[in-house]
Amino acid sequence: MMDNKPEECSVCFNDYAENRLRPRTLPCGHTFCSQCIDNAIKNGQLTCPSCRAEHAATASTQFPINYAVEALVRKLKNIQLTTEEVVPAKPYEGSAKGISKTLRSMVQEQMSSISRLITSCEEVLSQLGEYRGQLGDWKTHHLQLQDRLYALVEQNKSAMKLLELEDTSVVDMTTQGEEGKTQLQAMLGSLNTVNTAQEVFMTINEVDQCNMEVENWLRKCQELFPDVKTVHTSVKVEDLHRMREPVKRLVEAGRVLAVQEDQDGRRSARITLQDGQLYLHPLLRQPTPTHAHTLQESEVVGVLEPSCTLAFLDLGWAGSTRGRVTIRLTPDTPLARQFVLLCTGQRGHTYRNTKLLEVWDQGQPGEWVEGGDYESNDGEGGAPLLPDLQGQYRESGQAGAVWARWRPGDPRSAQFTITTRDRQDGYLWSHVFGDVVSGLDVVRAAVNHSDIREVTVVDCGVVLPL
Repeated sequence: MMDNKPEECSVCFNDYAENRLRPRTLPCGHTFCSQCIDNAIKNGQLTCPSCRAEHAATASTQFPINYAVEALVRKLKNIQLTTEEVVPAKPYEGSAKGISKTLRSMVQEQMSSISRLITSCEEVLSQLGEYRGQLGDWKTHHLQLQDRLYALVEQNKSAMKLLELEDTSVVDMTTQGEEGKTQLQAMLGSLNTVNTAQEVFMTINEVDQCNMEVENWLRKCQELFPDVKTVHTSVKVEDLHRMREPVKRLVEAGRVLAVQEDQDGRRSARITLQDGQLYLHPLLRQPTPTHAHTLQESEVVGVLEPSCTLAFLDLGWAGSTRGRVTIRLTPDTPLARQFVLLCTGQRGHTYRNTKLLEVWDQGQPGEWVEGGDYESNDGEGGAPLLPDLQGQYRESGQAGAVWARWRPGDPRSAQFTITTRDRQDGYLWSHVFGDVVSGLDVVRAAVNHSDIREVTVVDCGVVLPL
């Protein structure tokens, strides 16, 4: 549809102007004011108000200014000034009838000169306003950079604190080792100078005690500290199971990652520790931190036993994460395996940043919510990742059941559904492949949010057994 008023934003209907109302063009080609773009950004995503195209965005300043529209607005304003406000200077009509025509001509010339200067002032003031708007955009950009730098500084402080603690431990253990070595050398000298049987027995007892202390020191060093030669290479899966103090500190510092190499390059997944539980997050294309400890994603996922597979979805809305939903998956079912693939991103796709799509029977028995369209994020996508999803599935009508609304083989069968209220009509949902074990209150809070499509899966992954 042709826009009859190109000088105004089609969302707020305000005329484009400097600062917050500057026109900016999205990658899809549509133009809106900076204020409306900022208001439309949710969880790092912007949906175009005209064509509904999705764009990654954190602020309106990342989109270019539509200078053509600004030029059009200025032209329209100038035309308006010319036709409505600018009144041609009338010939000087002085009240003093005694002024000659020559003097009247001089006055008229001065008035014309002043009018020209006023027009020039208005043009320069308009340019200064535009420049100030650009300065504001640059200032916003640098403030964002400053926030990132502050975050890096805080992260560096935490890392330095861990390094200082580790260094103190190394100093203490080194002191103990030096003392043990000195005692062993003294025992060696004593054994060389014994002359009687009594001296032999006494010295051997002292040597046994010293040997035991040094062996305990060696064993403690092996448990607490990694091999210096491999400190910057990798952590083994069994190290995660043991979760000894050095590995625990590395995980808490965010320095342990699971990686996957393919024809498109490397992807990595965070491994985090929270409330004594180890979590594997989805594989993403992201820079690997310096001195990160890595292990293969296939090895990490390989330790998951079907009988104890737990997955999680972090739900958020209104700019913040509201809580974690933990789901126990039914063992040995294709839909459960597919759910794990989409929580870990092993096939390149993930539930991360997908929306909840719709609430059914809201406030009624059997209430349920649908999500998981990783393709188009509008309910029309969500193709299966496995060739055959047929299997033996449970039926359930209880709150917390996780099931597939679309039958296996449907082009949308990767979408999932969570029941939030028990059914009371005796009907049971089919194709149930999991149950919510914690966080059902988070799902219910999401259902009661004013707009379910503002609820996003901020993060997802699986729980690693310790």
